Amino acid sequence: MTLANAHALFCGLKSEPSYLANLTIPEDDRRALMDARNLIRATLKQAASSIPVHDEYWQEDFARITARMRPVIHVKFMTQGSYAYGTLNAPAQIPAQEIDLDDGMYVPVQFLQNGQPALAAKGLFAFAEAALAPLCSRKGWQLDSSKKNCVRVKLWRGAHIDIPIYSIPQDRFETMVEALQNAETTALMARDAMAQSWRLPSDQIMLAQRDGTWLQSDPQQLHDWVNGRSERYGAVYRRLCRFFKGWRDYTWEKSSLSSLCIMCAVDEALRRMNGFPGDSRDDELVMEVAKLLPAIFNDKVANPVIRHLCLNEWGDDERAAIIEEAEALRDEMVAALERTGHADVVITRLRNQFGQRIPYRPDAVKIATKIETIRQAPAAKVAAPIVIPSTSG
Repeated sequence: MTLANAHALFCGLKSEPSYLANLTIPEDDRRALMDARNLIRATLKQAASSIPVHDEYWQEDFARITARMRPVIHVKFMTQGSYAYGTLNAPAQIPAQEIDLDDGMYVPVQFLQNGQPALAAKGLFAFAEAALAPLCSRKGWQLDSSKKNCVRVKLWRGAHIDIPIYSIPQDRFETMVEALQNAETTALMARDAMAQSWRLPSDQIMLAQRDGTWLQSDPQQLHDWVNGRSERYGAVYRRLCRFFKGWRDYTWEKSSLSSLCIMCAVDEALRRMNGFPGDSRDDELVMEVAKLLPAIFNDKVANPVIRHLCLNEWGDDERAAIIEEAEALRDEMVAALERTGHADVVITRLRNQFGQRIPYRPDAVKIATKIETIRQAPAAKVAAPIVIPSTSG
């Protein structure tokens, strides 16, 4: 038990938004994102019929054959990333930070003998951007061609949609059921239902790069990993990830501390805590995870599905800065919950790390008496006294 209980500020308020609610993107923005995503999908689906007639979209072997001999191309889509995981936050600092929706486009292709898709990676970038240009002009959106592994459409100040392009084998394409979402279906439900309808070996899914290369990449593996953490720890895992992403976004306009690194660090911290977190004290869980973050960030944080990739391969100065801020978070959380008996001070300390999205509700902070805190604290473990055997007589 801590001296202060600020759980309600994080996710338990009824009459006004808690921190979790303040992290959630507004409903109008969510609907606008879905409308934009659906328009982009429809535009690319309609334009895909023209792919066979463009020589520049194909690898050399297929570019030499006539257009009518090339396969008809259809595309399908699958939302991925934080929107699909249920960990998407509203940005803390606009316009430096933006709402990001990732919507993967899957293209069925034949594979050449060298293992490369018959469609050219550069050609697919050119196709997508040419198809979307009239739509963007009409809607006042902007195409951003600076991203090496996706097509980016900037929608409005503070929001964009990324479209990574994947190739999958033609003979498995028909088994992929697209996750069509409607107002009654959440992103997680639709994504999980779709995920159960098709499976491909990960080495048969290739991600197009703007420089013309293809990389093996299976976003479903990462989605499965996130679901596995949620099954292990419960809904609190996603909440904790969102809280720490909110801390990062308040602390830095831009940071090399990726969302995936944060999610892996939260998982590692919960493992080290050696228990199953409950739902009644999110504030205390944030504090306990924060106590472990400096050491976790100082060690290697591996990609959970591509284990040889390091998620925190930062420079020395960058690493020192991130660890310094993690230590500040740890110290403020301890001071707020374990060393402060005044609700106003608790909120001030929390806002120092999470910003004004922590609601100012001193009445929602419970302060225990020191006697209660001592009574409920775990008993200290001490070494047994040394007993020296003796004899008498």
